[in-house]
Parts: sequence; C-alpha cells; structure tokens
Amino acid sequence: MATHTDFKKLALERLKTVDVLMSVGEWWVAAYMLGFVLECVLKAGACKALCLEIYPAPQTTKEKKITSYFLTHDFDMLLVISGASDIFGLSGSAAATWSGFMQEYQESYTRIRYDLKSQYDEAKVKRIYSFLTREPDGIIPLMENKNKW
Repeated sequence: MATHTDFKKLALERLKTVDVLMSVGEWWVAAYMLGFVLECVLKAGACKALCLEIYPAPQTTKEKKITSYFLTHDFDMLLVISGASDIFGLSGSAAATWSGFMQEYQESYTRIRYDLKSQYDEAKVKRIYSFLTREPDGIIPLMENKNKW
C-alpha cells in the first residue's frame, strides 16, 4: 500500500488532473476524481495521525476488524482515522466546509463510476472543488495549516 508521502503526492497530482478535466468540461469524471483526492488526503492524514509508515493493506494485518477501518472509501470513517474530526466534525471549526463537500456526494463517490446519468454539472463540480481547495477554509488548506496531512 502507499505511504503518507505517496498519498499526499497522489492527491496533488490528481488535483492537476481535475483542472484539466474541468477545462474541457468533463464534469462527471472531475467529480469522481475530486472524491478520490479527498480519499487520498484523508488516508495521508491517517498515516500521519497514527504514525504509520505504510497505510494498512489486507496483507499487513490478520485482524479483520482493524483492516475494515482502513480499507474503505467512506469519507466519514476516513475522517475519524485521519485525526481531523476536531476540524471537520460536528463541533469542529470547519464543520460547514465538510458538510458542504459531503452534501454534493449523497452516496459513496465510487458509485459515480457507474452513473450514466450524471448529476454532476459545471456548477456542482466547481462547488466541490471550492470546498476542497479554497483558501483559507477549504479541506486541503485546513489540513495543511493544522499539520494534519
């Protein structure tokens, strides 16, 4: 599996991909990639918060309960293991940012892959992008400023 640095680099590289996708109007794919970016950000945060050299993979632990916490695409579960609940949780200072991002994904972002009738238009994707990247209160800038990833 990947390291903290791998996840951080992957998140930043996929943001560049999103910029390209948005520039050519590929809103559905951009929406999917933004979900993937958030997953990478949170997994990098988990590595940092838990002092893990490598993010746990099925081969690294025989304890299924532990594995199930890590092998997920669920943003809320990843938020908890990333140690960023104090920022984005219900009582966190940036709960509105997290809530705004999550409202755009009514179900798991991975299901977007199979959605032939995409609900992700330009306006929605730009809102998602903003919740993730805007300075100073986007998810990524806050994670960076709070030294969470």
